[in-house]
Amino acid sequence: MKESLYRTKTPQALPWIEQCFELQMGKETLNDQTGYFVRETHCWLDPAAKRSVRIQYTLSPRGGFATIEEAQSRYDSQKTFRARRGFVHCFAPSYQSTKKHRYVRIEIPAEPEPEVEAQEPVNNVE
Repeated sequence: MKESLYRTKTPQALPWIEQCFELQMGKETLNDQTGYFVRETHCWLDPAAKRSVRIQYTLSPRGGFATIEEAQSRYDSQKTFRARRGFVHCFAPSYQSTKKHRYVRIEIPAEPEPEVEAQEPVNNVE
């Protein structure tokens, strides 16, 4: 699975003219053990060097997640994290369609209200 997250619905000719994030999830075998990995690539254009910059981060524990459900949970939480910061336009390769990509606008779930402890009222009258 691979998705690219942008701030705008219509990215420029170069998708990282501003910034974008690519989220990837996959299965790999290391030392005869299968693990599920989640990675994020931060992409942007470096105007001084006139080139694109891509830095990849692993969001998985060493050896990967043991189950695909754990990896999917981490993937979803990172996607929500980026969406809360404005990257709500998601493009993913479309393998079952005539279109190259499919587009989804990420709906951000409401954050739970923090609980406030009840306090005694303060009487400032003397």
